[in-house]
Amino acid sequence: MVVIEVENNVSSLKTQLLVDCVFTDEVSSLSLSGITLDFDPLIREIIASKEFNAKSGSICLIHNNAGSNIKRALLLGLGDKKNFNPEKMRNLIGKVVNKSKELGINEFALIPFKNMDQDHLSATVEGIKLSDYSFNNYKTDEDKTDLNQVRILIKNDLEKNQNIIHDSTIVSDAVIFCRNLSNLPPNDCSPKDLANFSVKLSNNQKVKVRIIENGEMESYGLGGILAVGKGSSSSPKLIIIEYSGSTKNEKPIVIVGKAVTFDTGGISIKPSEKMDEMKFDKCGGCNVLGIMKAVSGLNLDNNVIGIIPSVENMPSGSSYRPGDIIKMYNRKTVEVLNTDAEGRIILADALAFAVKTFQPKAIIDMATLTGAAIIALGTNVAAMMGNDKELVTKIIEYSNQTGEKIWELPLYDEYKEQLKSSNADMKNIGGRSAGAITAGAFLSNFVDETPWVHLDIAGTAWNQEGTQEKTYNPKGATGFGIRTIVKYIRNNNLKK
Repeated sequence: MVVIEVENNVSSLKTQLLVDCVFTDEVSSLSLSGITLDFDPLIREIIASKEFNAKSGSICLIHNNAGSNIKRALLLGLGDKKNFNPEKMRNLIGKVVNKSKELGINEFALIPFKNMDQDHLSATVEGIKLSDYSFNNYKTDEDKTDLNQVRILIKNDLEKNQNIIHDSTIVSDAVIFCRNLSNLPPNDCSPKDLANFSVKLSNNQKVKVRIIENGEMESYGLGGILAVGKGSSSSPKLIIIEYSGSTKNEKPIVIVGKAVTFDTGGISIKPSEKMDEMKFDKCGGCNVLGIMKAVSGLNLDNNVIGIIPSVENMPSGSSYRPGDIIKMYNRKTVEVLNTDAEGRIILADALAFAVKTFQPKAIIDMATLTGAAIIALGTNVAAMMGNDKELVTKIIEYSNQTGEKIWELPLYDEYKEQLKSSNADMKNIGGRSAGAITAGAFLSNFVDETPWVHLDIAGTAWNQEGTQEKTYNPKGATGFGIRTIVKYIRNNNLKK
């Protein structure tokens, strides 16, 4: 795994690749003389011939003489300074990582642009770490170059900048941890396996992990999770991860994530095409694990609880059926019209359990919940609904900073009308219209008055057809939403 650190001694710098970040208005004065004089004559020729103009995403590779301490220089075009932002930094630095691997280079040194601020430095770290990721656990003969080290050449505020790099590395590693879990095939990631991965987080003394099994679920009345999970030979689990960062009697933030480790659709079975992608139906739960890992690593001064209802939705003689009526944790009853709308059922139980058990000050759930969210917003934007305007506004604010695009959908009372059942308190589906919203409306019945936001990440949790290519989101699971939620927790829960 690549190590990123600051470096201020450039007089004796040795590197296989020196990368310089250049805006368009800086091309005419471009020089590397502050580090080495080797490249300036070639740079002047390149600029004169208009081979490099610093257009966003443009690169120019320059080779040095044999035996030189700096083997190559790479000019990276950042485009117009006025239109530059951290999201562009993530994507562009990913191009450098990919180019270095193409060249068989395992380290490089980076000259940041002048007066790079904290947000852009953090984005640089995220771009390096996340674009370096690949899931190759099951590859036996893969020939690849591992990136081992990146040095960022910063002269001033070394400790401050190294701290920024340290924290950004923790968050990026949490995303990578989540991606690795999300990408696991269903034969290696059952609810039991996911619970075992969760237990490992308790190595931090501030973290306590509890796994609620079948018998205890029955005693609690977690009828939704039990109903969905009973069709599989892999029994369901309710995973509780408690991080105690505050010694005060402070209400926690609760993060809930759907983890259907494989979703066949149950009796309402899915078409076989692309059913293999249903290993990604656990991404919401894996996100929660990533968030809790980041919160723990950052040693945040607040109480945060992660809750993961985990099941495998399989068709069998013991499966729940269309027409069944389920009594949920909060005693409300649900008529099942489609067993493939299982995610909202297990989430609803977990939400109600969280509200009653922990009395949270805010609750956020994340789930690959509906194909309707993809129809509405595509595969690059997550859908969001909530009952608290301030919480909704903050999540959108932080998503704009992380580049994880989120769009709020309405949650009017009229949508709950679509869920009314003549046989129970509600149905588990509301028909074809507004499918993503009616799923959120269903969940709203289980949070009482607690400030709550629901994120439907069905389109964004992994790269699929229509997904915008981002260098820092290689093929497979993305860990979408982790950086946004961690930023929300950090910015609203620091010591005052």
